[in-house]
Amino acid sequence: METIINGNAISEGIGSLFSPVALTGLMTAGIKILKIIGTLLLCWILIKISSAVAKKFFQTQAQRDRLSMSERKARTLNSITSSVLKYVIYFIGIFSILKQLGVPDSSLVVVASAGSVAIGLGAQSVVTDMMEGFFILFEDHYAVGDIVTIQGITGTVESVTLRSTKLRDPMGCVHIIPNGSVGTVTNLCREFINAVVTVGIAYGESIDHAIAVLKDEMAKTADMEELLETPTVAGVIGLDDSAVTIKIVAKCKVKTNLGVEAELRRRIKNRFDAEGIEIPFPQQVVHLVKEA
Repeated sequence: METIINGNAISEGIGSLFSPVALTGLMTAGIKILKIIGTLLLCWILIKISSAVAKKFFQTQAQRDRLSMSERKARTLNSITSSVLKYVIYFIGIFSILKQLGVPDSSLVVVASAGSVAIGLGAQSVVTDMMEGFFILFEDHYAVGDIVTIQGITGTVESVTLRSTKLRDPMGCVHIIPNGSVGTVTNLCREFINAVVTVGIAYGESIDHAIAVLKDEMAKTADMEELLETPTVAGVIGLDDSAVTIKIVAKCKVKTNLGVEAELRRRIKNRFDAEGIEIPFPQQVVHLVKEA
């Protein structure tokens, strides 16, 4: 008899689980979950589409009128526009999900107000970062692709958003710097950059002859497309321990200075070898004193 009663109880429990009311509740919950997933997926798709459209738009503008918008500025505008669109889509998506969960409109207004107060009181640094982001853009401090030095870090600007600037240094490390703390910026990609080469000659060599040879060699650099002017032999800049140091300065296109310096060193070494001018290595003279 007890087994029969328990069996009836189990049957009633299963029946209540699959009753029309329970099934309706499960279906409603399932539909809400699907809607939320669909909203998140739609936000992701819209972010991808908006980023692609913004990139295409600014590329077209840069190609159409290079005078009003350079390619570097187009990349920066694309980076910031994509960032703004992403935040807007996230904002709309979150409110859509809250509404799908049954949160009334009045509560959404309260949430929005609370968010505004939070931004005003606890997120002042975020607002500062965004304001600085606008100044960086409109005052053209730097753009995507520029090589800059910020807070002692030198690297290539990979992206500029409303909140931060991303730098990749020569070692490949990525540095994310809030726009509000950028401070002084050294931009190495404005109009031109100087390639600087120093070379030492032995103290026994004629300085005037070495400088004349260097000037003659620099006059032969017209085949180097990276150069904007014939390199200047600045003269002697140091009487060092083992050598007389001479400086050469070459005005060249941005981002080409390292390659120009390497090529100039190669040419100078070959020319000095041909002229018999010695480039010394560090050495010391030791005097031995015999005691009486």
